[in-house]
Amino acid sequence: MALDLSFLTTRAECDDVLAALAAELASYQNRDTNLDYADFRTEQGQTKVKALLIGVEAEILGFTNLLATPGISASLRKQNETKLRKATDRRDNLKDVGGARSGPARVLSQVDVKQIDKQIEVLTEAQAEVTAHRATLAA
Repeated sequence: MALDLSFLTTRAECDDVLAALAAELASYQNRDTNLDYADFRTEQGQTKVKALLIGVEAEILGFTNLLATPGISASLRKQNETKLRKATDRRDNLKDVGGARSGPARVLSQVDVKQIDKQIEVLTEAQAEVTAHRATLAA
């Protein structure tokens, strides 16, 4: 739906509207950039968590194999059982971190992105309309 620009009767009024639209557009573009950055950081974090999980899984396998060794001393068994328990706890914590964002939070984040994209579209169209209208006004 086209804007009713009959209220703008001078180029100065158009300039005021264009300045306000530019400021608002900059705000939404900043939010869009911030959301992109947040997505990037989330992906980085997930990659790091996956790498840490691989390392912890290797530790767990090593401790498990060591504990399965026949004739292991009681003190070495106790020491490695403790290490295995700690490694298992770290693995569980990493798995919790990897799935920290809930389904509803992810959906709401997608809604936010769509809202911002639409708002940027509306503001850009409004700028084009006001600019075209401004060109029709006397200097």
